Amino acid sequence: MTLMKKSLALVALAALALSAPAIAQSARPATVAAASSALVTLQGAERAQALTAINAELNAVQRLQGRFVQTSPDGSRAAGAFYMQRPGRLRFEYDSPATMLIVADGSVVALRDTALRTTERTPLRSTPLSLILGERIDLERNARIIRVSREGPWTLVTARDRAGQTDGVITLQFNNGELRSWDVIDATGARTRITLSNLTRPASLDRGLFRLEDVVSPRRR
Repeated sequence: MTLMKKSLALVALAALALSAPAIAQSARPATVAAASSALVTLQGAERAQALTAINAELNAVQRLQGRFVQTSPDGSRAAGAFYMQRPGRLRFEYDSPATMLIVADGSVVALRDTALRTTERTPLRSTPLSLILGERIDLERNARIIRVSREGPWTLVTARDRAGQTDGVITLQFNNGELRSWDVIDATGARTRITLSNLTRPASLDRGLFRLEDVVSPRRR
């Protein structure tokens, strides 16, 4: 996986920490995504109400695990499992033949490429993950909201990194308040989609999932 794809993966997968508690069965249909002209942009009190409801749903989640599928700009797909525990802890395990593992331990994000035997470490505060893995999630405060729109049961929140440290735009796609998928468009215009499934809220998670030592010698769980 190239450095560009790794950076994109970190941006795209950061939003996994925002998942709502209910099981997400499917992504927002591509036909709806394409028909952007049918979306109604929310403004004023309606916009504020939508963001307040979404923040409340997201903050209700302390632990989450499930499956994800990543569709890259070239149409290729990769799947895997993820585990999240707020504040600050996250793990993404890509299925074979992908060779990437991402772990956030509360202060550092480590990205391991098992094929190249390389590990990149970045302070959590310097990644988009720091904005959404905190004690309290507030999308309006933590990101620069570009647009909030709605069509039927779908609510879309398009945002940029408020600090300007990450290029690109992310659109979170909620169905009846539950995050089902999101699109990330990078600085070149390339689009990556993440869809979620089989989400559960466990009462506890093995803390070993978030140990950085496990990144260097990953174990299949």
